[in-house]
Amino acid sequence: MTVSPISRLFLSALCALCVLIGSAACASPPAALPQGNAHLQPFDSLRYLLTDTDALDPDAAMARQSEFSALTSPWVDFGKQDGAVWLLVRVENTGPRAGEWMIDIQRPFVDDLIVQKRSGDVSETLLAFDRTMPFEARPVVSQYLVAPLWMEAGERADILVGLKSSTGSWMPLTFATSERMRTAHMQEARFNWAINGAMAAMVLVALAMGRLVGWPLVLAFAAYVSLSALFVANNEGYLHRFVWPDNMGAYEPANLILLTAMMIAVLQFARLFAVTATARPKVNTAVIMLQIALIGLLVASTVLWPYDAMRLAVFAAVPFVALAYFLVAVLAWRSQVLGAVPFIAGSIAILFTVAVMSAVMLAPGQVPLTIALDYFHASVLFESLAFLVAILVRMLSIQSDLNRSLEAQIVTAREKLELSEALRESQTRYDRALTQANTLRGRLASASHDLQQPLLSLRHSLSAIVDRDPEVASKLSTALDYLKDVTETGLKDAAGEAEMAGEEPASGAETFEIGVVLSNCAAMFEAEAKRKGIQLRVRPSALKVCVEPVDLMRAVSNLVSNALKHSGASKILVAAQARHPQVLIRVIDNGCGMSDEALLKAQRSGEKGAGSEGHGLGLALAISFAEQDGHSVSIRSAPDQGTCIALGVPSG
Repeated sequence: MTVSPISRLFLSALCALCVLIGSAACASPPAALPQGNAHLQPFDSLRYLLTDTDALDPDAAMARQSEFSALTSPWVDFGKQDGAVWLLVRVENTGPRAGEWMIDIQRPFVDDLIVQKRSGDVSETLLAFDRTMPFEARPVVSQYLVAPLWMEAGERADILVGLKSSTGSWMPLTFATSERMRTAHMQEARFNWAINGAMAAMVLVALAMGRLVGWPLVLAFAAYVSLSALFVANNEGYLHRFVWPDNMGAYEPANLILLTAMMIAVLQFARLFAVTATARPKVNTAVIMLQIALIGLLVASTVLWPYDAMRLAVFAAVPFVALAYFLVAVLAWRSQVLGAVPFIAGSIAILFTVAVMSAVMLAPGQVPLTIALDYFHASVLFESLAFLVAILVRMLSIQSDLNRSLEAQIVTAREKLELSEALRESQTRYDRALTQANTLRGRLASASHDLQQPLLSLRHSLSAIVDRDPEVASKLSTALDYLKDVTETGLKDAAGEAEMAGEEPASGAETFEIGVVLSNCAAMFEAEAKRKGIQLRVRPSALKVCVEPVDLMRAVSNLVSNALKHSGASKILVAAQARHPQVLIRVIDNGCGMSDEALLKAQRSGEKGAGSEGHGLGLALAISFAEQDGHSVSIRSAPDQGTCIALGVPSG
């Protein structure tokens, strides 16, 4: 069958007419670009096309222009698509001047993206983007994908956008002036940084309470909040912009890793807060098993993140973790764990967030993902705040317990202090009584020792009258034996059970001639010196002294007695010498003398020389007497050269 030229011409005209009719049917009124500080989301004018091609071919898409369909959903979101999503919209600059607009894709990550301006047969690529494109190669500095659009006054053009992404087809295409885009991005940045700043502040507050509520709990909370902040920052494109600007492909694996780590941290926080290890061992074991499974997902996602099954496994775990967290919170409330109410509020916020995000994914295009993400950011902040309040409630309770414990300790300390003061006062009274007893004991020992000297002199003198009157001598000897026993008993047990209270005997300094003491010493020791064959010389003196006479007599007689008994001397000299403002009483012997070590030992009370039958008190009493104000004593002694003791007393 042949076709005439006329028929061929008719058919050509008919086809052209059909194309024009189809084009007219597919065309929509152009969307007027916004003027001033304004923006436009032309959803009513948008048409879309879903293809299964691997490469983004704008010419092939425009060749199928008649297949583009009008957008029926309120938002551009077709869910997860294996192929490409194409958007087509006609815009017009209705203003009197040419200008530049921004086409804001409002998402930080895609696998491939192309934005073209098409006017008739002329096409201009405004933005071409893939995983390998570094951040600094973007035509507009923003964490979101933005393409600049220049339009002349009255110009009309078709804007074609092609998208391929493994994270979904969400693409809320927005036309805005440069001023409006900067304002919108700045406001959103302020909102995001405010949330992240608040979360960072909560982490610092929690860490400040670590010592009180326990470091494991606080560190689990800090880990969850920090990971949540990083997750938000990654979804908003801040990590790509500031952390890895040359590696756009890190967005998706980082998202999976952060989300999985968040789930592990929040379950760890729940376990520690609800004390499931002791209160609910079986629940604790189940939560640990879930954490182990999540750790496996975390490790696998670092390698298998490009696969849909891996992403599905991670996102499918989210509702299970949220439900487990809520159940642990309920059990904590039933167990009356401190802070369980805000803890439950945080778990409800997590459940609601998961429900909203699930609804967005299950019904794409019905709810704007931008609003859902903003809600997610705010809910994360609310969760963190609720968890922090729960920790604060626990801290305040612990602080209250500590305050009560501290008050009890203060009361106990006060009682101990009162008891200590009473004991101290009792100890003071005891020390005072002991001092008095020691004083009385010393006086008794000193008196007993002093009595032995005249008793010995009396016994020596008694030998001279034995032949003249034996009966009287026998009676005197018996009396002297009794007095000797008394003094020996006083020296051995000076303390006894005597009454410690009472006043000391009255005493006082007197002014008198030193010769009185010297002559008494000569008379007292004359007989003993003759019996031992020792030449005892006592020089008379009229020098006056101002001292307690009994104490002076006791000190001098002890020095002379020591020289007679222990020096081994053949000559002893006792003499007084004026040495203003003192009078020196010297007791000098030519005996065996003492070394420095022996001299130091002899000065200690109770120290006796070798073979001595005395009590070691004589020299110590003299030294004690010399310790009074205005008194002094000096001792010079050397082996085989004798000893000189100078006792200084105030002159009268």
